[in-house]
Amino acid sequence: MGSRLLALILLALCACSSGTAANAPHASPSAQGPGSCRSGPPEAGVWQPDRLKVLNPCQHAAGVVVQVIKETDGDHHVWFRVDPGFESLLNAENHFQGKPAMLAEITPDCPLDTNPPNANEAAQCPKSDLEIPGPGDRIDIYGPWVLDLDHGWNEIHPVDSIVISDAG
Repeated sequence: MGSRLLALILLALCACSSGTAANAPHASPSAQGPGSCRSGPPEAGVWQPDRLKVLNPCQHAAGVVVQVIKETDGDHHVWFRVDPGFESLLNAENHFQGKPAMLAEITPDCPLDTNPPNANEAAQCPKSDLEIPGPGDRIDIYGPWVLDLDHGWNEIHPVDSIVISDAG
C-alpha cells in the first residue's frame, strides 16, 4: 500500500509542476527567484546577441556597486567592484573610473522567444522586475558571463537574478 501512495504522490507532483509560469516564454527572469539563472538560451530576449560571446551561461558574481547608469536601450548598467574570489571574472578591459570593475546589465523584460533587432526596439520592452541597486549596495548576481565583443570586457548580461544587501 505504501508504494502505491508514493506513486500517486509522485504523479501528482509531476502533474502540478508541468506548465508553470517559470517555463513560459515571456516569464520575467526574476520569476526564477534570487540566486539562480533562468532556463533556456542565455541570451534570449537580448538585442543583437551576436555581439556577446557566452563564457558561462550561469555565473555568480558578488561585490559592491560603484555606479548605476540608465541607458537609452532600457538597460541599467551596474558597475561594481568584485569581491575577493571573483577577480578571475575580469579581464584587462574591465575598468570603471580607472579601477578594476565588472559590468552587470539589468535588461528590459523582452519576450524570451525572440531578440529585439536593435536598441530602440529593446527599449520598448516592459521594464525589468529586478530591483535596481544603488552605489554602495552589496550585490550577489547570477546570469550569463559574457565577453562583450564591442568593448572587449567581460560582463554579466543579462542579470537573471540579484540579491541586494547592506544597502549603501
